[in-house]
Amino acid sequence: ASSVVMKIVFMNAVFSFDSILSAIALVSDSSSNAGESISSTNFWIMVIAIMTGGGLMIWLADSVSEFLQRNRMYEVLGLFILFVVGILLLSEGGELAHLKLFGNEVHAMSKATFYFVITVLVLTEVVQSRYKKKLLQQQKSQRN
Repeated sequence: ASSVVMKIVFMNAVFSFDSILSAIALVSDSSSNAGESISSTNFWIMVIAIMTGGGLMIWLADSVSEFLQRNRMYEVLGLFILFVVGILLLSEGGELAHLKLFGNEVHAMSKATFYFVITVLVLTEVVQSRYKKKLLQQQKSQRN
C-alpha cells in the first residue's frame, strides 16, 4: 500500500512540476509583452494555486476514492466529461493550426455547445440515479 501511495505522490509531483512549467510559459509570454520580469506576481499566484491544488488532491484522495467506489456512475460521468473536454481542446487546436480533416476545415467547438453537452450529461446522471433509487425503494417495499 505504501508503494502505491508513493507512486501517487510522485505522479502528483510530476504533474505539479509540469503545471509550474506551463505557468512559467504563460507568465513569460505575457511578461514579454508588458516588459516585466519572470518573477511577477502572476507567476507566484500560479505557483501557489498549483501547489494548493496538488495538496488538496492528496488530502481529498481517500474521500473521493470512497465516493467513486460507492457511486460508479460518477466515474463514468467524469470520463465522459474528460472526453468532451478533450474534443474541445482538439477542436480549438485544430482551428489554430488550420487543420483539415477529410478535406474539411476543423472549427473550434463553441462554448455553448460544450456547456450544453456537459449539462445534458449531468442532468442525465441525476435523473438516472433518482430513477434507480426509486426502483430500489419499490423493490424493497414489495418484499415487505
